[in-house]
Amino acid sequence: MNNIWLLMLPVLLLVLACNNNKNATEASGRPSFEKVIGTRFIEIRRQFDNGYSFNSYGFQQEPEWVLEFVSEDSVKIYSPFEKKFLHYPVFFDHDSIFNIAREWVRLKHVSKDSLIFQLLQVEQKVVKKDRSNVSMKFYSKAYLDKKHLDAKELQKPKSRDTAYVLALVEKANMYADKPDSVLAAREPVKLISKSPAISIKQSHGVRDIMDPSRAEEYLNPEYSISIDGAYKDFTHSFTVVVDEKGKMHLGRFAVSEEFVESRTRVLKGIIDVYLHKYLTIIPGKTLGIPHASEIKIYLKGKGRK
Repeated sequence: MNNIWLLMLPVLLLVLACNNNKNATEASGRPSFEKVIGTRFIEIRRQFDNGYSFNSYGFQQEPEWVLEFVSEDSVKIYSPFEKKFLHYPVFFDHDSIFNIAREWVRLKHVSKDSLIFQLLQVEQKVVKKDRSNVSMKFYSKAYLDKKHLDAKELQKPKSRDTAYVLALVEKANMYADKPDSVLAAREPVKLISKSPAISIKQSHGVRDIMDPSRAEEYLNPEYSISIDGAYKDFTHSFTVVVDEKGKMHLGRFAVSEEFVESRTRVLKGIIDVYLHKYLTIIPGKTLGIPHASEIKIYLKGKGRK
């Protein structure tokens, strides 16, 4: 009899530990992920609280996460860059608020079929309500299979997103000479050199989906351009608005007020003499629609010897 109790002791301890963890979770007011542990979820929609996946500047909310809770305190999320699932701790704060994969989220719904999170902007442990306006919706793989739904199709922008972008494109193209009116291009401007004397390097590379600065690739595209055999040595940094036809319009640059006029003449001259002449300029696009967008240029000229 004693031997039987000894054999059963580890099982009893495990049951007690599970019950204690469950009771502790319930006592803390923490929502539980117990019923979805081991369930694969695919994000199918990420949008602002106005129902659009784009904002007025052109930033796009993209459904990207594929996740699976391993336990109440850990989750694995697929990285397409490393082509494997990466494990992250799940930290509970309060009021359904968790930190997952370096993101603060509020759990809005959890079931075997779906998950909904609200993305939160947190500064110094305070939730910024006006900027916590994005929701993330997931369906379980089992639900998608049962309903014969294609996750990739569900992840595509909706018709309302297209209508919203078309309105923004119309405004951007109407005021292509005004940087404040343009739209960030989801497919940034492409600059292709037509001369061996001109080299181009785009500054922003591809980042992991967990990197919050990844959107900089298209929100603030930067290009370093070098010109050999220029009229003299020079270095300039400035922005241009590339309109829907691929024409550059001088944008912003930093210089003392007394030099604005002369610098404007110089930069417009460089754009016309070098950039328009020796570059193939392909305008930026959003949802396949070409439109005016702003880019930053770091330009270096090396004079003839």
